[in-house]
Amino acid sequence: MEEWITVKETAKIRNCTERNILRLIQNEQIKAKKDGHKWLVLKESVEGYSEESPNKSEFISVLKAQLEEKDKQIEKLQKQLEDRDRILEDSGQRHDTIVMQLTRQLDQSQRMLAAHQEPWYRRWFSRKRNLKID
Repeated sequence: MEEWITVKETAKIRNCTERNILRLIQNEQIKAKKDGHKWLVLKESVEGYSEESPNKSEFISVLKAQLEEKDKQIEKLQKQLEDRDRILEDSGQRHDTIVMQLTRQLDQSQRMLAAHQEPWYRRWFSRKRNLKID
């Protein structure tokens, strides 16, 4: 004779939640029938349950696949970070070069400005004096 047990009892036997049992019923992985508003599970379909049931092994394989996908994402993000670090380093070197060039141009401009601030006759006479001394 077939023995029918409640979803709660089935969950205790399988060591899982009632929601998981309802999901198994919905996916037709265990035999069940509806009695009014309650589901009853065929005890024989639960008795053959082992710790390494197909449901758990499927779950583990899904988790492994997700973990591998996350590892790939992490590797991709690490490569992107390395690329950005290289770009930042290169742009830093370019900025340093530009700053050095601008500093040289500023020094030259300041020397030229200082030379033009002196009256023309002093430059002219100081050159003549320098020529006579030699």
